[in-house]
Amino acid sequence: MSVDTTPEQRGEKNPGVPQPPLIQRAITSLSQVNWGETLLIALAMSVAWCGLFLANGIVQILAGVVPVMAGLYLGRRIKDNYLAHGLVLGFAGFLFGLIAVAAYGYLGSHGIVQMPMLPIADKTTELATFGSLLLYYCTYSIFAIVPFPAFGTVMAGRTEQRNRDLSKEVEDRGGRLERPGVIRTLDDLRGLSLPQLGSYVSAVYKKKGFEFKDYRFTDKDKHLDIEMTYNGELYMMRLSVADKVRPGTLESLIQDMRRREITKGLVITSTEFTPDTLKAASNKRTIVAIDGQTLFDIAES
Repeated sequence: MSVDTTPEQRGEKNPGVPQPPLIQRAITSLSQVNWGETLLIALAMSVAWCGLFLANGIVQILAGVVPVMAGLYLGRRIKDNYLAHGLVLGFAGFLFGLIAVAAYGYLGSHGIVQMPMLPIADKTTELATFGSLLLYYCTYSIFAIVPFPAFGTVMAGRTEQRNRDLSKEVEDRGGRLERPGVIRTLDDLRGLSLPQLGSYVSAVYKKKGFEFKDYRFTDKDKHLDIEMTYNGELYMMRLSVADKVRPGTLESLIQDMRRREITKGLVITSTEFTPDTLKAASNKRTIVAIDGQTLFDIAES
């Protein structure tokens, strides 16, 4: 039930394995780029960028948002090679935009469309020429439309990957723990669901010096296993919210403890144990049975 923390499982590089040359890694990354989707987003980004870029007045300020938004959108749709996708998005968007600006400048130089007004030093505005328009686009866009899509793609991609890993982890554990409400009475405790009881027990024992390690829902969500350590020794806690906890819960815990070589175990419920369960627990030195009243007293002490 514990999480593997080896370098390979964490996605870290193994220092004993030599890395391929940078050019080879770059070629490999580019070969794994989703070119169709990335170029389509780059085209849409360049159209939006140029539309705002060629506009006059304060509207041009909005152009700076476009590259980041495009990167965030792409990052949420891909699952790996975030930097390669982001760089392709930025450079492709820059080239698409350059083509669009060049076409506009060509038409403007022949009087087909009106050339935009560009800010020139010591002058308020001045009609652009074909060359000045291209120069203005290149000097301004290269620092915005290339790096910012890469930044947005990497940030969004890593965030989505963390969310996917978290969802997979929760799925493997059978669900997530839930924060309980305020517990003032024993009836409040007995009204907790199993995920809420897990959070409550974890909080109670953390206050007693235990350290939380892991958890997992078992037996089709009938039980919740929590692992905690105290003074370096591992404890396995099996939680239940059944009306009457029967000996089967105790026996299954003992079997899992033997299989995993854990010597300390607790059966915890927010309700009560049947008499035969209490009798069986009293004969086991490594098992402690804690009912709802006892758990409530522990929390209040």
